[in-house]
Amino acid sequence: MKKIVLEKGDGIAEVIDRMLAEPDARIVIVVPRSSAIVRSMSNFRLLKREADAAGKDVAVESVDETVLAFAKENAIPASHPLWRGVRAENDDMDKGMSDIVPKSRSVVPEILKKKRRGQEAEFENEEEGMTEDSDEGEEEREEEETNERKPSKGRRPVMAIREEEEKEEESMEEEEEAMFSAPKGRNSFGSGNGSRGRRPFGDDDDNDDDNGPRKGIGGKVWSTIIVVILLFLGGAYVAGAYFDRANISITFKKTPWTWQGNLTVDKSVPSDDLANGVVAGQVFTSDKNVTDTFKASGQQNVSLKAKGTITIYNDYSTKPQDLIATTRFLTPDGKIFRITNNVTVPGATKTASGALTPSSITAPIVADQAGPAYDIGPVAKLTIPGFQGKPQESGFWGAITASTTGGFTGMRAVPTAGDVAAAQASTTADLQASLQGGFSGSYPNNFKILDGATQISMGKLMVNTTTDAQGNFTVFATATLSAIGFDETALKTALLGAAQGTEQSSTFADISLTYGAVSANFPKGQVSFSLSAQGDLEPAFSTVTFEQQILGKDTAVARTAIAGLPQLSNAEISVWPVWLSTVPSDPSRVHITVN
Repeated sequence: MKKIVLEKGDGIAEVIDRMLAEPDARIVIVVPRSSAIVRSMSNFRLLKREADAAGKDVAVESVDETVLAFAKENAIPASHPLWRGVRAENDDMDKGMSDIVPKSRSVVPEILKKKRRGQEAEFENEEEGMTEDSDEGEEEREEEETNERKPSKGRRPVMAIREEEEKEEESMEEEEEAMFSAPKGRNSFGSGNGSRGRRPFGDDDDNDDDNGPRKGIGGKVWSTIIVVILLFLGGAYVAGAYFDRANISITFKKTPWTWQGNLTVDKSVPSDDLANGVVAGQVFTSDKNVTDTFKASGQQNVSLKAKGTITIYNDYSTKPQDLIATTRFLTPDGKIFRITNNVTVPGATKTASGALTPSSITAPIVADQAGPAYDIGPVAKLTIPGFQGKPQESGFWGAITASTTGGFTGMRAVPTAGDVAAAQASTTADLQASLQGGFSGSYPNNFKILDGATQISMGKLMVNTTTDAQGNFTVFATATLSAIGFDETALKTALLGAAQGTEQSSTFADISLTYGAVSANFPKGQVSFSLSAQGDLEPAFSTVTFEQQILGKDTAVARTAIAGLPQLSNAEISVWPVWLSTVPSDPSRVHITVN
């Protein structure tokens, strides 16, 4: 015989596995009080079925009354570890078990006596006697009384012990009858003082001499209890209906994956082709100009002419009028200014009445003589000496709306050759830095521009050596930045396609790309480089699709669905409130995290 001792948390599957693993055909299973297998009587039915199928004789030993009842209901021999009958000496199932039936002198309610009688009848049918008190302390006292009555030599026959117990039970019945049917003139608890006795189940007599009148639970107390219960149930309903949530954490197993090779970005190919080592590329450009001011360090005797702009009017004819560069304009006080470029003054417009509306054009002018005397303006009307004595004399004129400036004669700061060279270099560097700093926002974020895949082409670089009143001169420059880039997201997708050739239905849990040996050919729009890719693959998983599968379902169904996911490493699901057994049906209350 093999005895298997269970832990409280052992489930029926573990019990059956341990039973089937034992080579002995006769097995006693010791079940502790409040064992997990007592949650359902079907566990004992499964135990009996598996034992019969395996050809094993199984019995149950426990101090738990529910265990004994469930075992009896499923035809499994059951016994109490303290009180059991005598079997044959060669019966291994009974070795080491007590052969004494307890005797109790306490007043036992009728329902417990019936239960004990029923249990004794069961054990007589199953070849073993058993009885059990609900109190463990009472079991110990009864065991002591039984040991005192135990004969000194050998064991008494089972029938003799049971006859003695039956007599004891009859004696207890007589005592109870006497207690519950005592006359009113006698105190049923033995006071014998002649006062009215207490009724066994309470009395309304206010003159009870023992403990005073019994008081029932008042209506207010019951009302309070009911209100508390209703509030609890209402709170539970509100929490479950409006604040329910579920958190699911899923971790998949990861498979390491690597790829190495040489690739060429080419603006002429439409898509990435790793098999042929090409990646679709695109050329990005950015233009910029800048004007920087520098301090001149030289000194020189100079003569500078004032400069400005003039507005030329045509109130002579509807035909346009050409004016060549250096055409003179005369101020009322006799100062001459010349236009610096050829201009064509548009023709005047004629109204419905035949009157002319003058037309105009603006052109740059320079003073005819150097010096500050030509820093003038505004001047309302300047005549054209070339039209003097001609019909156009009164039909064409000019106006200086803003003052002319820059007229000067004498010693003044001028840039040296070193000043000019340094200013050009500084302007070029500033322009390049400005282009590179602002270039990152001129192409999509998913595109990658490798170091070495950009170039800057300088355009204009002009130096104005004329200094202002503070001795500063200016440099104007233009430049264009060109870069060849590629869609890094598309490249990772192409790498995933290569990985799925060996790992189907997978995706990258993470991936890192390392670039090297960058070489650009801007005329062809190509960039070549080496690539090393390292990543971890995991099963492709859609949280949205999986979420739709479990919304509103029982948590057991959700756990089964999670357990069925491929390459699952670990998973946790929790719902709140804790008494809920279903996943919320609102997607906003279900949070799925993939680690």
